[in-house]
Amino acid sequence: MSIPTVLIIGNTFPVKDQIKALGARWDPEAKGWRVPAARAAEAQRLVSGAGKSSFSAPRTASRGTRTGCRCGSIQEYSRPSDCWTCKHDAE
Repeated sequence: MSIPTVLIIGNTFPVKDQIKALGARWDPEAKGWRVPAARAAEAQRLVSGAGKSSFSAPRTASRGTRTGCRCGSIQEYSRPSDCWTCKHDAE
């Protein structure tokens, strides 16, 4: 029997570690966190109180061509931080 979950989306990056601590798991297809229903209100409060994310992808590449993806990937240079789509395109 699976535990019922609630999808949490929005500006989750600044509080992702706190959301994980609530027992949440990332859902890549839905692009959000699956939080146990009993902890959903707490997770939503974390997200609504989160400040703006400070992440910004680099604007120029030292070599290679940017793929145009928001992960900042560079064609022909696979990195662990590249999203699944970019890794797929590079293969």
